[in-house]
Amino acid sequence: MKEERQTLYRQVITEAAERVFAQKGTDASRMREIAAEAGISLGTLYGVIDGKESLFQTIHQTRMREFLDCIRAARDAHAGTLESHLAVLTRGAAYFLERPDFLRMCCLDGYGWASGFPAPADSSDGWREGASIPRELFVRGIAEGIYIDEDPDLLVRRMLALKQVELTYWLEQESDAPHAVVLRRLEDQFTRAFCTRNT
Repeated sequence: MKEERQTLYRQVITEAAERVFAQKGTDASRMREIAAEAGISLGTLYGVIDGKESLFQTIHQTRMREFLDCIRAARDAHAGTLESHLAVLTRGAAYFLERPDFLRMCCLDGYGWASGFPAPADSSDGWREGASIPRELFVRGIAEGIYIDEDPDLLVRRMLALKQVELTYWLEQESDAPHAVVLRRLEDQFTRAFCTRNT
């Protein structure tokens, strides 16, 4: 019973922390604010969570696992390189659009996704694994003559930058544009930026 209660508290606290971090940024957020958002006492919060850094890591590790599962499934759902790549791009972007608080967390502190995902140092393997999926697709697409013949690592960084700009713009516009519009713009930008004229 105690373990179940601890698990429930941990979930409530993590969800509250994501909302607070999204509003104020991680550095400016206080544990007292997270406890209030979760509707629990500060003592209860510290009985379950070590501190703010632990919460930050938990959120990013959980979300990164979900994101990787999401883009792997998108990749595997299509046989063709371009179809698979567009699915990875749009399903990955949709993951963030469906979780605006997490998206705000990832954009608020001014990180550039092209240089690494805004996560704790020990989560960098997840970022690398996430980047390896579009990289493999760029390598395949270059060999097939679908994509421009440039360094695949550079193409991945351009793709991530393109996605971050589009999603940040969506946040700045107070999320007015429907998800389908944002995803269609991303697809159009991707094909213009990376596909050869023969595609």
